[in-house]
Amino acid sequence: MKNKKIRILYTKLIILILCFLIIARLFVLVLSKYESISNSYANVDIAFYILKEDYKTMTINLASLLPQEDEYVFEFSIGNEEDGEIAEVDLEYELTLKTTTNLPLTYKLYMNEQYTDETATNIIKENNVSSDEYGTYFRTMTTDKITLPYAQGKTNVYQLVINFPANYNEEIYQDIIELLEITVNAHQVTSK
Repeated sequence: MKNKKIRILYTKLIILILCFLIIARLFVLVLSKYESISNSYANVDIAFYILKEDYKTMTINLASLLPQEDEYVFEFSIGNEEDGEIAEVDLEYELTLKTTTNLPLTYKLYMNEQYTDETATNIIKENNVSSDEYGTYFRTMTTDKITLPYAQGKTNVYQLVINFPANYNEEIYQDIIELLEITVNAHQVTSK
């Protein structure tokens, strides 16, 4: 009688453990399916307004990037008009993107065109990786200088396309954060 009760108890315990394992496995499958169909298009709503010589910077935390076939797209704009006020001088600006090198990401930047167009041109001219005085590595990307004429409101819309290939879907890349710093350094255009 005692043996039979122990056998029934073990059987119930084994069934309970199996049920728990099945539920845990289903939870992981449902969560991974949810994450695999996430939207990769982000309109960050960043706008830099340049009305005089200025230096502006914005940092974006790219914490939610997951390896996938689709590219992530972030939009931002740079213009010489804000609230009806237009710059009174010609301005020239330099655009610099600086990232940490924590994740194996590739970057492309497009100005005033859709990145999906066949004729779209990546405007990143320099793409260098270097370390600072503490041994931390950063990727610095720059574009050619861009001029905004005075007395004419103009806004350049950028699409930053980030690719995190699906073949990096490994545990070592989980919970790693990549930071992106966008810097606009504007100067008055002077006659030579």
